[in-house]
Amino acid sequence: IMRKIGIIAAILMIVTSSFFTGCITTEQGTLTLKITDAPGDFNISEALVTISYVEVHIAAGGNNSSSAEWVTVVNESQQFDLILLENVTDILATTTLDVGIYTQIRLHISEALVTIDGVQYDLEIPSETVKLVNQFIIQPEETTTLILDFDIQESIHKTGNDEYILQPTIRVIEE
Repeated sequence: IMRKIGIIAAILMIVTSSFFTGCITTEQGTLTLKITDAPGDFNISEALVTISYVEVHIAAGGNNSSSAEWVTVVNESQQFDLILLENVTDILATTTLDVGIYTQIRLHISEALVTIDGVQYDLEIPSETVKLVNQFIIQPEETTTLILDFDIQESIHKTGNDEYILQPTIRVIEE
């Protein structure tokens, strides 16, 4: 009797598993990334930042996968003048992503220039990759909008010899 119960349970598990596997679909939602700059009082008339590509990290279990992975959402260079973005936003990307929990955003900054008191400086970028650890969820058929709020005043540091470095200070705000 115990053996028969075990066989019946195994058959039920296989049938149930097969049924649900056939029902799994890859649902998708939309991610919109916007960029803005908080106002400041440093005498910067221009702050050009070139973002060459952007990736997001989906946690394990997302898109029916058992492993976490990076997904590229922007794969072309875009230049933004952060000073012109004070209190306004510009769209960095709108893309369709698989439903799931995302844990991080990576911005790859390839170039940065700043004009202070009428003089343009090439900013040294210690790390071309800016990691923003911020969880967000992509829901089926919904749009998730994130604003990447640069604080250019906190991001630029003078090192001496009239040289400046860019260490981005960015806040992620879900709209």
